[in-house]
Amino acid sequence: MNSHDDIRDALGRGIQRADLALAAVENGLNLCAGVLIFALMLLGVVQIVLRAVFQAPIFGYIDIVETSMVGFAVLSIAFVQRMGGHVRMELLVGRLAGRWRWCMEAFGTALAAFIVCVLIPYSYQHFQRAFAFGDSTIDIELATWPAKLVVPAALAVLLARLIVQLAAYLRLAVNPALTAVAAPSARDAAAQAAEEIQLAEQHTPPPA
Repeated sequence: MNSHDDIRDALGRGIQRADLALAAVENGLNLCAGVLIFALMLLGVVQIVLRAVFQAPIFGYIDIVETSMVGFAVLSIAFVQRMGGHVRMELLVGRLAGRWRWCMEAFGTALAAFIVCVLIPYSYQHFQRAFAFGDSTIDIELATWPAKLVVPAALAVLLARLIVQLAAYLRLAVNPALTAVAAPSARDAAAQAAEEIQLAEQHTPPPA
C-alpha cells in the first residue's frame, strides 16, 4: 500500500519524492501505451472495412502491427510494477508479516532489478545492430530500430522503479513501524476481489 501521510524520516521523504517524480514518467508512458492500443484498434477497423468492402487492405498492415506491439507490451511495465498489478506466485511472502515480509519483498525486488540490469544492455545492443544495419520490415521496409529502442528505454524506467521500491522495502525491513511509501504489497485474492467489486459498484449507474 502506498501512503504519503506522516513521512517524517529523511529516507522516507527522499523515497516519496523519487516515487512522485518517477510516477509522472510512468503515467506518461502508460498513456502512450493506451493511445497506441486505441490507434491500433482504429487501424484494425479500417483494415477490415477496406478489405471486406473495397477489397483493398492496407499495404503493410502486418508490419505496422508488429512494430507497434512492442510499445504497448513494455511501455506500461513500470506503471504496473508501481501499482503492484503484476502477476505473482505467492507461496511464502503472503504468509509472512512484519520485518520478514519486507525482507522477502526486498530480496525479490533486488533479484528482479538484477535481471533487468542484465536485459538492458542486451536489448540496447539489438537496437544498435538494427540502427547500424538499417534493419526494416519486409513489406513496407519500416525501420525497426525505433521499436527496438523502446525496450531498453522502458526497462530503464522499470529499473528505476525497482530501485525505489527496494529502498522502500529495506526502510521498512529496518523499522516495520514506519509509514509505508512506494512499497506495494501483495494482497490475498479475497481482498483484491472485494476491492474490484467495490470499484465496479461505484462505476455502475443507478437503476432507472
